[in-house]
Amino acid sequence: MRPDQKQPGSIHILHLDDEPIILEITRMYLEKTGRVSVDTTTNPQEAIRLLSSSRYDAVISDYEMPVMDGIEFLKEIRECGHDLPFILFTGRGREEVVIRAFNNGATFYLQKGGDPGSQFAELAKKVLHAAGQYRTKQKIHHLYQIFQALREVSGTLHGNDEFDRKLQNVCRIISSGRGYQNVRVVLFDRNGSVRSVYHAGLEDRIEDLLTYLRAGNRTSCTRRALGLGREPVICEPSQTCISCPLYPDHQGQYALTMRLEHAGEVYGILSVTLSADYAHDSDEHAMFAELCGELAYAIHHYALEEEQTAMEALMGTSRKLHIINSITRHDIRNQLTVQMNSYELLLECAESNHEIRPYVTAIGSSINSIHEHLLFSDVYQKIGIQRPRWLSVGAIIEGITCSHEFGDITILHSTGMVEVYTDVMFGKIVSNLIENAIMHGKRVTTVRISFMELMDGGVLVVEDDGIGVPDDLKEKIFERGFGSNTGLGLYYTREILGITGMGISETGNNLEGARFEIHIPKKGYRLKTGSEATGRVSLPVSEG
Repeated sequence: MRPDQKQPGSIHILHLDDEPIILEITRMYLEKTGRVSVDTTTNPQEAIRLLSSSRYDAVISDYEMPVMDGIEFLKEIRECGHDLPFILFTGRGREEVVIRAFNNGATFYLQKGGDPGSQFAELAKKVLHAAGQYRTKQKIHHLYQIFQALREVSGTLHGNDEFDRKLQNVCRIISSGRGYQNVRVVLFDRNGSVRSVYHAGLEDRIEDLLTYLRAGNRTSCTRRALGLGREPVICEPSQTCISCPLYPDHQGQYALTMRLEHAGEVYGILSVTLSADYAHDSDEHAMFAELCGELAYAIHHYALEEEQTAMEALMGTSRKLHIINSITRHDIRNQLTVQMNSYELLLECAESNHEIRPYVTAIGSSINSIHEHLLFSDVYQKIGIQRPRWLSVGAIIEGITCSHEFGDITILHSTGMVEVYTDVMFGKIVSNLIENAIMHGKRVTTVRISFMELMDGGVLVVEDDGIGVPDDLKEKIFERGFGSNTGLGLYYTREILGITGMGISETGNNLEGARFEIHIPKKGYRLKTGSEATGRVSLPVSEG
């Protein structure tokens, strides 16, 4: 078994000695610890070849050998760029050998001879200590590389390139000497179908992968990652990836896969392959999760930008309709003015001609109805003309009390720092409810506005101390055309609130006062702290 295929966590040693019996005895003693695996060779050139083709945690070498001595071998491997621990294990104990060994970068020196049990116990101790330090150093270097990649990824995602190019660059950054290979980002649409694939290191296999995905298949790591949640999925290829089209490239490596999720939305997965040494490491998982979080955050905001672009296009159309409707209403008002003047003249004639009075009265009612519909269309058109935004309820109420004259009516509110995500006409809703209370409550002296949180959302309450609403009218008051003042206010109030998923109901007791409850979904409100609220700009209350 090759060293890069050994169990993760085991220490891999290369032992060079010109005596096969020494090699076998050393291997037996070290592997008895259960933590060390040993490859052996009697040829220094073979040892150099093995160091170049496989991964080891330390080297043990004899000093006196026929082709080159142990210190010459040490110099050779250092010149080749191998910085792993080197233990000189020799029968020669001259002081100058020890000095030369340490001067050339040896980690430990141990002399052969004496009690075998003590000697090999000491050797095992030095091997474990040296390899442990080396692995810690390698891990720190690896995590630092990932940290550097994370910084570069963050900068790339916040750059000015097209988003597709950003994601392709992210894959390149992650795989470029960072300890990760075979990087892929797979994004899904809202139906769960593959939307796009970005990758690095998969050039020879990408067509096979795309064919596999287009057929509706999912790799085992993707299925597990989508179902697991916010934790990386660890795959050992020979156990879980045999059917995957990427399997030939994964052998000898482990795979880490995690779903890309932000604000409760799953956008896809990120998958990488890496050394078995780091596959189960908690620090590695934390760094990988941070990388996935950064990527998911960027994808989330890109999706919002796409939605905003579509919304702006829709808003452009809405504004055009708004202009057309405004012109149309202007023309209708002009014609209505003509009709009103004519009606006044007919009304005078009807005073002396009782036969035409019913017809004149009908004309007057029709003109009033047209006028009411015109007023309604003016208000209704403004619903949804702008995108919803976060509005401070307290600031809205303060604005209303400053800009409206309510006579002797007292307006009290205890809404704290609550903000609602709604149409900018929300201020009109609140003022309309206050005016409605004064108009219909008969004996109203106080209007109270408060906010409370429930299990399924928040409730904004507007209540008064007037005569209340009879039980059989609690729903009818929201119908269009109901009541002495047409009921248009409460009708469009419910319409505006419905844009952002809110609802309204009347829950007061008859003769004890009206009580309107505005029900706000969990995502439709937030409670700001004092520091967060500092510098907030209060929006003016809409009057139209």
